[in-house]
Amino acid sequence: MHRIENAPYIPETYGKTSLEKGPLFDFESAKGRMAKVLEKEVTVHLDNVPLETVIVNLSQTTGVNIVADKSLPVLKQTLSINLDKVKLGEFFRYVARNYDLQFQVGDELVWVVDAKDTKRLMEETRFYRLRKGFVLPAQFGAGEVARQVTIVPNLTTTNETQKFIRFVNDEAPAQPALERAIKELFTGTNYVNMKFMIDYERNLVVARGTPEQLDMLEKVIQEFDRPIQQVLIEARFVTISKPAFLQLGVLWETGRDLNSVRIPQDFTGLVTDQTFPRAANTLGQVSPSIGIGIQEAFTNVLGAADLSATITALEQTGEGQTLSAPRLTVLNNRPATISDGKVQYYYEQYDVKQTVQQYYTASSFVPSGKPTKITAGAELNVMASISGDGKSILLALNPRVNTDVQLVRYATLTDIQPGGTNVSFDINLPQYRTQELSTRVVVKSGETVVMGGVIERQRSTLVESVPVLGDIPIIGALFRRRTEVDTPRYLLVFVTATIVKDTGEFLVYEDSHAATNAPAVSR
Repeated sequence: MHRIENAPYIPETYGKTSLEKGPLFDFESAKGRMAKVLEKEVTVHLDNVPLETVIVNLSQTTGVNIVADKSLPVLKQTLSINLDKVKLGEFFRYVARNYDLQFQVGDELVWVVDAKDTKRLMEETRFYRLRKGFVLPAQFGAGEVARQVTIVPNLTTTNETQKFIRFVNDEAPAQPALERAIKELFTGTNYVNMKFMIDYERNLVVARGTPEQLDMLEKVIQEFDRPIQQVLIEARFVTISKPAFLQLGVLWETGRDLNSVRIPQDFTGLVTDQTFPRAANTLGQVSPSIGIGIQEAFTNVLGAADLSATITALEQTGEGQTLSAPRLTVLNNRPATISDGKVQYYYEQYDVKQTVQQYYTASSFVPSGKPTKITAGAELNVMASISGDGKSILLALNPRVNTDVQLVRYATLTDIQPGGTNVSFDINLPQYRTQELSTRVVVKSGETVVMGGVIERQRSTLVESVPVLGDIPIIGALFRRRTEVDTPRYLLVFVTATIVKDTGEFLVYEDSHAATNAPAVSR
């Protein structure tokens, strides 16, 4: 037996950094001499001449080396052309589409073949390594697999159903956008011979087809393989007293010009016509238009300076309590959830279990299925959509706070056993208080959305009594006074959205006067 050393073996490379050249390479294949010649502009005027004559004439005037099979019947067809500064490649594409020809561009030659004869088409294989990778569903392997086999004469069919559990519910499609685009766009007779394969682990696309087909594929890959825009979401859940709430309302209304205040449309259903009064309002009053019904609620947009003043005011009063202050980065147009609290589970389904004894059958209820989760605490569902100019963000917000979560008896089921014995079983369901808002609002990058409303009313009884006399039985009640105190607590939810780069830096887009809204066209 060999002696085992006490010290563990550590490789020499442990803890070291290896510098290697990245595996990336250019998407766009290098163009040969003939491809560059096809970018030339030509001016040709011919009337009722065979297509073969047109091709020969262009070959002589532009220097394109063209090889064509003269036995092709289409070359004998006549046409009239009137070209004035038209790129040669564009003219060849027109001829290819209307005469079922294929102009295969090599480094030094251009082959003219029958497009219907797939055996004569020049094919090649290219590899494309994506720089930004794919957005795939964040899920575990199949947790449940069910197979159903159907056997009929001379045919056996097997249907397999797999159930996956996603640990990030961001609605990412099963197939990445690039894969769907290739399958949808590269169809029809022009791409019948084109094949492709995607290796997700290596971020690699392998495609085989004609050079023209692969050139089009390269343009599609270039557009899809771009950084996905991201938004940093910073949230604060704060509860404050009513005096502090009113003081903040006056601060927001009087601290700046009314014309500079941007009031977003509120979709909570609590506000119908939100108009903030001018600075002439009496201190401590809130405009009646801020809330209707039994609650006072609002949605407002704050800049960085206003947010700083608000937080400072909360800290100075000492009447604010932060419930949670989470932050996370989300992808553009992908939903995300921030949750902070205590998690409890309960069952919604029960099965009857019967046990056969010697002289009787006993029944009992047992939970079935998977338990349902409920969180006691703060939760924010958010989705950010960045505008085309990269300056404004459309936010869909759904903040929720669950408090006083407890399981209470919903029903009691009783089974009478032989001998008159009663066996009871309680079905418990959750009971809790929830405060929730749902809204959409447009903000600039770096601005803060603040939403507010009544979170709860704390009712307490204050007893004041005369010393000694108030403690005397029977007559002591004459020397005591009870006061019912109703203290409302307000919930403020601050959500700041900022566009960030994939390196973590804040991103600001500049205006470009040379920019155009015209779409990029590839033929």
